[in-house]
Amino acid sequence: MNYLAHLFLSDRDSDLRLGNFIGDHVKGDPFKVYTVPIANGVIFHRWIDSYADSAPEVRAARAEIRPVLGRFSGVGVDLLYDHFLAKNFAQLHPNVSLRAFVDEVQGDLQARVGEMPASSQRFFNAMVIRDWLLDYGTREGMLRVCCAMDSRLLIRLQVTSPLCRLFEAADTAGFQSLEMAFVSFWARIQNDARAFVQLERLITG
Repeated sequence: MNYLAHLFLSDRDSDLRLGNFIGDHVKGDPFKVYTVPIANGVIFHRWIDSYADSAPEVRAARAEIRPVLGRFSGVGVDLLYDHFLAKNFAQLHPNVSLRAFVDEVQGDLQARVGEMPASSQRFFNAMVIRDWLLDYGTREGMLRVCCAMDSRLLIRLQVTSPLCRLFEAADTAGFQSLEMAFVSFWARIQNDARAFVQLERLITG
């Protein structure tokens, strides 16, 4: 799951949202660095990743796009699922527009940039300037994100990645069937995520 899905699953809880957003940039025990509510967000981020990794729809999608994306198929599914969420946002969540959701989330996170690790701050600023979360909803926008990721990997790590072929991979695998599988997965993870958050709050107070 990529940033849009992580942020949506955090609901309107600012601490949970912040921890979830910085989750990829926090190593080790988050409770040693952050307050309990923010650390819970980091734990929640890790739970979402683990849940997605073990989901049958995600495993199948990775296998289906692997002939084109190879070892980047996991990242490809993360991006593809955010594309499906953004593309179908009005149908999946008719009570709020994608634009309104993105503006709310970015406004909340902007007020808390100083609490983020430096790497999260850099990503957040680029995300806002380029409006990536809204871009996820179109093929053209998501391809811009993919090509930017390819460029960063090449420059920073000297790694050549094929993420710009994301939709070639999805179309070859069967775009509509992948999208339908996502809708089923999305309904399930929302319910299970709410249950997980409630349990964590009971445990940590």
